[in-house]
Amino acid sequence: MKRNLVFVVTLLLASGVALAQDEATPKEITGADDLVKQKSSQWGGVWIHPDADISKFSKLYLWNAIFQFRDVSDKNVNRTTTAMMRGDQGYFEISEESQEKFKKIVSEVVVKELSRSKQFEIVDTIGPDTLAVRGAVIDIVSNVPKNVGRQGNVHLASMGEATFYFELIDAETGVIQARVGDRRLIQPPAGMNSVNQAPTNSTTVWNDVEMWAQDQAMTLRRALDKAAKKAKKK
Repeated sequence: MKRNLVFVVTLLLASGVALAQDEATPKEITGADDLVKQKSSQWGGVWIHPDADISKFSKLYLWNAIFQFRDVSDKNVNRTTTAMMRGDQGYFEISEESQEKFKKIVSEVVVKELSRSKQFEIVDTIGPDTLAVRGAVIDIVSNVPKNVGRQGNVHLASMGEATFYFELIDAETGVIQARVGDRRLIQPPAGMNSVNQAPTNSTTVWNDVEMWAQDQAMTLRRALDKAAKKAKKK
């Protein structure tokens, strides 16, 4: 994963402290410089604190997620209509309404999926055994044309692309325990980059977004449960 992308997400997560922080959350987040890159078959990037001990935690405190959409607006009036619709970088603009819907769906799916954990309880207050989960979905782009359901049969391999990160923090001390992330196409897990045979419409778009978010959250939940179960056996 490129160093500049890691730097960007670090800044974004740091900027989220003031937005998500209240009397119950850590006053200062530390440990980012101590994280060590690990090999992973599940994510493009995994960083673990050398002193991380997941056996200390039995609760998850979910902070407000951070979302950032790439600006793909095209101000060149001399371009063709099709090129202007798609923007300079080949992606379609995402309306404010769709951005809010994307945030809502992803946030709700992550909360629902992590609530299925067998090793952790979701809580709304900080305690000595609480692991704060702070998420970010950044550089979100869309392959979906405006009014996609009314433009004939449009078939897409993916709805777009985004980089997501989950940061796990000792909620009492503020020390980052781990960070995982990857950049992936926004498509169902079974999509495998293949073009959908059925035409794309607003319903299929949001179904794919939901399934994509569920897949990322499920991977995190399973990894947390597996690590916690293994640690408790020691």
